[in-house]
Amino acid sequence: PALLLVPDFPDGGEPGAERLRRQRVCLERLGRPAAPTDARGTVQVLGGPGPKEVTVRYTFNEWLSFVDVPAAPLPPEPPAERYGFTLCVPPSLREGSALHFAIRYRSPQGEFWDNNGGRNYTLRCCGCPGAGPAAAPP
Repeated sequence: PALLLVPDFPDGGEPGAERLRRQRVCLERLGRPAAPTDARGTVQVLGGPGPKEVTVRYTFNEWLSFVDVPAAPLPPEPPAERYGFTLCVPPSLREGSALHFAIRYRSPQGEFWDNNGGRNYTLRCCGCPGAGPAAAPP
């Protein structure tokens, strides 16, 4: 069967205004289900004056190593600015493996994280029986 990355965290839908105000950065949406070769999503940030940087930090080996990927600006939806990201998935990922990620926003006002309340966001690599090559008839 084909493999897909499936979110292993509750779907909070649109981030609440209070959560965004408190954290200044929130995962907005994650493409579902994520393709076997990448995971895509959008982030909201409460912007301020000056330069800003939004990155997504992710790992496949329980944080023994990680990669920081820059997120690209998207059209804003006031009061938040929006950014899009793509995480590249290695072809060696196997069923049961996990991709963990957190979002970082840096600006002159400070550094802010959305790490799913300290648990990080997790995508699990799962088999999807209907998405693989057609099985031969019995």
